[in-house]
Amino acid sequence: MIVFGLGNPGDEYLFTRHNLGFMVADALALELGWRFRPHNQALVAEGKYRLQELWLVKPLSYMNRSGQVVKDVLEKCSDDFLVVVDDVDLEWGQLRLRKSGGTSGHNGLDSIRDHLGGEDFPRLRIGIGPRPAGADLSEYVLSPFSKTELAELPGMIERARDAVLLATSEGIDIAMNKVNPA
Repeated sequence: MIVFGLGNPGDEYLFTRHNLGFMVADALALELGWRFRPHNQALVAEGKYRLQELWLVKPLSYMNRSGQVVKDVLEKCSDDFLVVVDDVDLEWGQLRLRKSGGTSGHNGLDSIRDHLGGEDFPRLRIGIGPRPAGADLSEYVLSPFSKTELAELPGMIERARDAVLLATSEGIDIAMNKVNPA
């Protein structure tokens, strides 16, 4: 399985809502004792998890252009994959695991759709909503977390990390039944 954690490189984006995919990939690498290494336009960590080959990929092409990195990796290593991304349309901390679906205007998902030729790819969406009334969307997703959100962030990342590991070891169907809200 290949897990693509989407985000933006650079210290200015480190603790922003749009970097949750990177944060989950980092949490997975920490849990598994793996280190990221540069590989083309991405950081990659790899190893075995429960006897399965697992790659963690953080595209460094910025969120809005992550589709090209996803396509390049999949061309070299076609395997099951999962995209981990923030979602402003989900309530704060809610997880939603799907085999496919729309992009809801998320630029990272749009980029992947455009490069892969469709929306038929699995994703774990992590809720960062709702966006405050009147707030500019790009400013909101690129802004730092509030103090309350920062306090809740470790638990949210841990749940997302565990959802990815469950999808890797048990398959996405079983994971969807356990992760998604009733």
